[in-house]
Amino acid sequence: MNLKKLGIASGAAFVAYSALAYVIHNVLLVGDYQAIATSLRTPEEFLQRLPLIYIGNLVLAVALTVIYAHGYEPSKNWIGQGFRFGLIVGTLMAPPVALTEYVVYPLPGALALKWIGLGYLQMVITAWVVAGIYRTD
Repeated sequence: MNLKKLGIASGAAFVAYSALAYVIHNVLLVGDYQAIATSLRTPEEFLQRLPLIYIGNLVLAVALTVIYAHGYEPSKNWIGQGFRFGLIVGTLMAPPVALTEYVVYPLPGALALKWIGLGYLQMVITAWVVAGIYRTD
């Protein structure tokens, strides 16, 4: 395994996934979160725990890249492989997490559905970043 390529792809995946998370949660869904603000942590409590999000994002980025590196097919189109991989990983993550959060916490169903749809988008774009680094054309 090419550790340099793995490191570059993992770093790029971390940046892409984290940046997309920011756009999703701090731009696109800000109104949804404001509507349920009393159910959420205060901004101060959130910021104290923010490093944990980045640790989780880094673990995800490395795992995502290792799995992709072991399964991609160099002779096939990287865009299609990245899309397929993003959908598979998105299916492992977005619906189970969003539906569990919806059951456990007092959240609107519409928010859970947005988490699912945007989670798929986030994962496909992140997978494309990894696939683009691993492409051979």
